[in-house]
Amino acid sequence: MVTHKERYMKAVVLESADMVPVDGTNLDLIHAQKILDKAPVSTSILLSQKHNDAIDMNYVVKHNQRLINEASMRLDFDSLMVNDWHLYPEGFKPRFIDATSYVDHLGRIFRIKQDVKTTYWVDGIVKSPEDLEKLEFPEPEELNLDIVEETVAEAREEYPVVGMCHSVVTAPFEIRGGIDKLTIDLYRQPDFAKRLIEKVFRYQIGIVRRFIEAGVDIITEGDDLADLKGPMFSPKMLREFFFPYIRKFIEECHSHKIPVMKHSDGNLYPILDDLIDLGIDGLHPIEPSVMDLKKVKQQYGDEIFLRGNVDCIHILPYGTEDDVRRDVRRCIDAAAKGGGFILSDSNSLHSNVKTENIQTMVDEARKYGKYH
Repeated sequence: MVTHKERYMKAVVLESADMVPVDGTNLDLIHAQKILDKAPVSTSILLSQKHNDAIDMNYVVKHNQRLINEASMRLDFDSLMVNDWHLYPEGFKPRFIDATSYVDHLGRIFRIKQDVKTTYWVDGIVKSPEDLEKLEFPEPEELNLDIVEETVAEAREEYPVVGMCHSVVTAPFEIRGGIDKLTIDLYRQPDFAKRLIEKVFRYQIGIVRRFIEAGVDIITEGDDLADLKGPMFSPKMLREFFFPYIRKFIEECHSHKIPVMKHSDGNLYPILDDLIDLGIDGLHPIEPSVMDLKKVKQQYGDEIFLRGNVDCIHILPYGTEDDVRRDVRRCIDAAAKGGGFILSDSNSLHSNVKTENIQTMVDEARKYGKYH
C-alpha cells in the first residue's frame, strides 16, 4: 500500500506512483470548521486579550493548526502544510496602537475586523532609515515552533510535511508600509532598501533552518513575484536586489537535501528561466488565467515538478460539481503524464471556496489521476 508521503515525494523527484498526489494550500479555517464541526479560534479574540493575559498568539495558532491538520487528513490530502507566518515568540502578545490595530513582532501593522472575524495587514512601522535601525526582530531561536513539531510528529512516515517559508519580498514591503514604497526606495534609496531586505533575509534564513531541523520534508518559498501582467518588480531589479537572496535560500535547503518549491501567483513567463537557474525544484501554482500548465510542463517538466492549478478564482468558489471535475481533468491531462505533478489549487483554499468543491477536487483526482 502506497503511503501519502511515498506518493507525494515520487512526484517531487519527477516520478509517478500509483496516482497523482493531491493537496491544498493554506486551507481556510472555515473549511476545517465545516468538515470537523469544531470551532477555530478567531484572531478577533485579541481584542479581548488586552484584558486577558492568559491568552497569547501561540495559543491561537496551535489550536488552529491542529484543526487544519485534522481536516487535511479527513479530506484525504497527500501532505500536511505549516506556514512561517504563524510563528511567534514564546508568550507573544501584540502591541495595540489603537482600538483595533496592533504591531506584530516584525513591525507589521494589522487590523482586526471583529464583525467578520478576520485580521488583515494595513501598514508597517519603518518610515525612515532611522526606524529601520531601531527595528529589532526576535532571534529565530525565540520563536515557538510547536505547530511545526506537532505537525511533523502527527505526520510520522505517512505524510510529507511542507513548510511554507517566506524570504525577501513580502515582509520587506509590509514592514515598509507598501510595495509602492519599497519600489520607490529601490530607485531613490537603494542602500536603505538593501539594508531592509538583508535584515529580513537574516531573520528568514534562521527560520528555514529551524523548519529543517524540526523535520519538514519540503520547503515552499512563498513570496509572490508577479501579478497578472507580469513581475511586480522589473526583472533587472529582481536580479539585483532579490534573486541573490532567493538563491542563498535555495542553497541552504539543498545543503540539507530538502527540495524547494517556489510559489508565486501571476505571469512568471518573463522570469521563469531565472527561477530555474536559481535552482528551484518545483513550482506552484502556474496561475491558469495567465499561464498555460501544459506549456510549462512541456518546457520545464524534465527539470522541475509542478503543483496546481485548479482554478480557485472562479471554479472552486462558484463552479458546479461538473465544473470542478472538468477542471481537475484539464490539469491532469496537461501535466500528469510521466509524473512530476501534484494536483492542487491555483493559489489557496480561501474562505470563498466551496468546501464541497474541495471534496470533489480530491474525489476526481483519485478517480481520474491513476497511473495504472
